[in-house]
Amino acid sequence: MMKKDDGKNIHAGHRERLSNLVAKAGIENVSDVQALEFVLTYIFPRGDVNPLAHRLLDKFGTFADVLDADPLELESVNGIGPRASRMISLLPEIFHLYTISRITGKIPVNDLSSILDYCEQLLRFKNTEEFYIVGLDSSSKIIARRKLASGSINAVGIQPIEVSKFIASSRAVMVFITHNHPGGSARPSKQDNSATDIFEKFCNSLGVHFIDHIIVGSDGVYSFNYKSMVRTFA
Repeated sequence: MMKKDDGKNIHAGHRERLSNLVAKAGIENVSDVQALEFVLTYIFPRGDVNPLAHRLLDKFGTFADVLDADPLELESVNGIGPRASRMISLLPEIFHLYTISRITGKIPVNDLSSILDYCEQLLRFKNTEEFYIVGLDSSSKIIARRKLASGSINAVGIQPIEVSKFIASSRAVMVFITHNHPGGSARPSKQDNSATDIFEKFCNSLGVHFIDHIIVGSDGVYSFNYKSMVRTFA
């Protein structure tokens, strides 16, 4: 925990200057240490967080690396306790939710490129494997999505009842599924092939059009509909 002062926030002036700088220049135009320090002021309402920002960057490298760090690794830095590590680790999830929520129900995903963009934003930088079903309305707008599994995924073992509940509650007329291979190739495994076949047949039995199964890996994105890598990452 940060050390308490004597009741007077002697760093208030510095915090105000930093806040004004970020507001004027934009957080993307300040240094990593200034951006991280700005974030830390919301986690630690009192005290000088500049040294802590430097310690975090010294250990992890960049602003993004700090936010993506394992909570236990964060706690190894002097000044970061369990509460602070949890809050830092939640930030990428908050930013991610904002981005995906902006897309849902507003932007049509009526071609391969737009579907790939959505899946990439949803999964590319995830550190754990996650499996989603995404529902669209008749105008090809995303109206709902649900995480069906995370961690060690056995897609074949996902219960059909969960898929049917999702389709019924969302009233989707089209769906696609997507999952990621963190740190691995996007090319499908035998299990991925089997899961895709099961999902497509099940959706067809419900009268719902199955669009595609998209896999996001470290090397790019694979489409089952196109049976190939349709996007590569440098």
